[in-house]
Amino acid sequence: MGQPTTRTLSVAAAIGAGLLVLAGCGGSATNSSGGGDEEITLTFANADPAETWAAVIEGFEEQHPGITVKQLNIPYAQYTSTINQRMGSGGEGIDLMVVDAGGAALDWNNRGYLADITDLREDAIAAAVSESMVTAREVDGKLLALAPWTTSQFLYYNVDVLAAAGVEAPPSDPATPWTYEQLTEAARAVQSAGAAEYPLLFDQWDTYYQLQMMGVSAGGGDGIDADGVVDFSDDGWQHALSWYHGLFEDGLSPRGITNDKNGALFQEGKAAFIISGPWGVSVANAGGIDYGVAPAPYFEGGEAATSTDSWAVGVSSKTENLDAAKEFLRYLTIDPDGNAQAAEVAGITPTNKEAFAAYVEQVNASAGAATAGFGAILQYQLENNAVHRPTVVGYSVFEPGAGQLFSDIRNGSDPAERAAQADEEITAQIERLR
Repeated sequence: MGQPTTRTLSVAAAIGAGLLVLAGCGGSATNSSGGGDEEITLTFANADPAETWAAVIEGFEEQHPGITVKQLNIPYAQYTSTINQRMGSGGEGIDLMVVDAGGAALDWNNRGYLADITDLREDAIAAAVSESMVTAREVDGKLLALAPWTTSQFLYYNVDVLAAAGVEAPPSDPATPWTYEQLTEAARAVQSAGAAEYPLLFDQWDTYYQLQMMGVSAGGGDGIDADGVVDFSDDGWQHALSWYHGLFEDGLSPRGITNDKNGALFQEGKAAFIISGPWGVSVANAGGIDYGVAPAPYFEGGEAATSTDSWAVGVSSKTENLDAAKEFLRYLTIDPDGNAQAAEVAGITPTNKEAFAAYVEQVNASAGAATAGFGAILQYQLENNAVHRPTVVGYSVFEPGAGQLFSDIRNGSDPAERAAQADEEITAQIERLR
């Protein structure tokens, strides 16, 4: 399972109460949608606390009195191995399952675990904020999962810190974001003025989810190709990794600070900038600081790119309740009320257009001028420059390998030497998986 999904959900769940409520509110039987007298129980495997999905399950069951949804809550650390074991042993008792971004859909399709849900594709695309939210979970022309949630990246800034350093705030227009070079210059001004202890933070140091967009923006692509060949040594990634390395060498970003501290440091007014997801709004709101929200930066001469993705949900290929399982998946994602309920507890961005509109309306109003442009930035980035994690064989070893590469560079390793080592080692690990 991918790092970003867990990080995103854990942060959002922890602070979800600070955001807004979006909407009011297995065993095997036969292949039925529950329209008759027969009672059906669907088992939904996920890696979240039961309360995360409770509201949407309750809403679904009210509309479908013949269907009961039972959760199988598996600890995150054991989720992938448990699904592999249970599905590999026949898959009895699992009707639906959460599917992470990246190579999970490809891997589980190759293992024969996921049902083809392409018949939902047209309705899903029509309902979604962007088409890529749907097509990112296709493999070999088949749709294998649908995402109820999504994310993007923002540049949050402390208004008072920037004023003290004489730095003009970045623009809120998503079509004209700052470059990483402009951000670096602004962080140096904050450092020189002594206006904040930490000029620039990332919500998640060293994670592929957070840093993939840098490599893409610099022209380096995803860092891995469709054949599983890893290349962090190309010019684009070297540009991005050298920039990342320089932040810590120059003291613009701190070493020794763990990811769970970054949001709090910004919230407490100790940082000038933080690159974070939509949940950064509720983090900042809880701190009572004067802040602003701007689009994520890009590299000068490169393309705008913003990391995205979250959990999706797929239907087990072994289910005997295919129609009922698809009906639940439709409610989770295509139905606006169901999608809003699915995002309610997690406090994360829903993917359905109508649920999304209600979500951004409330977030826009949550902090006055500070958040007035949030929704416009989010929608623009999701529609124009969202970067999905690559659907490639070996992603399960690629992602942690990339994370270790980023960590070593943050802590002083030479970007070129360490990238060459990572290219060779991760590619070899992927080859051993084939």
